[in-house]
Amino acid sequence: MQKACIFVNMKASIEIILHDEIQRLFDNFAESFGVNIIFFSIERQVLKRGLERQNSEFCSIVQNSLYGSSKCAYMDEAKCRECVRTKKIISYQCHAGIEEAVAPIFIKGQLAGYAMIGQFRTSRTLPGKVMCEAAKKGVAAQLSTAFSKLPLFERAKAESMLGLFSTISDYITAKEIVDIKGEKLISRIMSYAAENMERNITLPEAASIAGLSISSVSHMFRRFLNKSFKGAMIELKLDRADEYFRSSPEISIEEAAWKVGYSDGLYFSRLYRKYRGIPPSKAREQLNS
Repeated sequence: MQKACIFVNMKASIEIILHDEIQRLFDNFAESFGVNIIFFSIERQVLKRGLERQNSEFCSIVQNSLYGSSKCAYMDEAKCRECVRTKKIISYQCHAGIEEAVAPIFIKGQLAGYAMIGQFRTSRTLPGKVMCEAAKKGVAAQLSTAFSKLPLFERAKAESMLGLFSTISDYITAKEIVDIKGEKLISRIMSYAAENMERNITLPEAASIAGLSISSVSHMFRRFLNKSFKGAMIELKLDRADEYFRSSPEISIEEAAWKVGYSDGLYFSRLYRKYRGIPPSKAREQLNS
């Protein structure tokens, strides 16, 4: 079983599950190319770092002695908005002259966070305006030395690295090594209910399975399924009844009701009509016509 870390995204009221495979991917990428690679939340909270690398000396000088951290944050935020809008990787040169790229991570259509690589260069020299500003602040030599220490790639090599980064971003989404906790918990509850179809699973029982409060589970079902917990359980039972009608045309309404946890065939019939708009006998007929 994959291990996972769970992070709460307070602004969006979602919990992000990051499986340990992400750390292995990021560590390998960082080791292979010498660049920084991170996964961060919608609020720009860093959740994973390749090889746990921190800011480079160059970026520390830029943020502490040259432009301030707010300028970096503003550009990162703008590029994050752009990648979400276009739903693709955005690569760019920052205001200090180094290369970065950011990719949105969507899980089932919902933004879960971002992957970013950066703090590498495709030029041997800093932009003139950056050096002029550094000279004014008395950090030109220090900044130039720090810049020379950053990984240097020819443009073609940088494009290949960005292609691999794009593949990693797609893999993270496709393999569900980042996902939203609510959907996983609902799936667990629904699987449990499906395996115990002859019983009526209660909301407190579901809360115990999920390890959450009753109110949290109730809210979770309404948010992700747009229906109440009770409604979801009923729909699950009616879907199973339809399977019985389809696979066993001779089955009686009472037997189908009993198999999905209803001892009263009349109550089951009223419930079926309420949710499906037709009586179960008619549904059985249509499913076998």
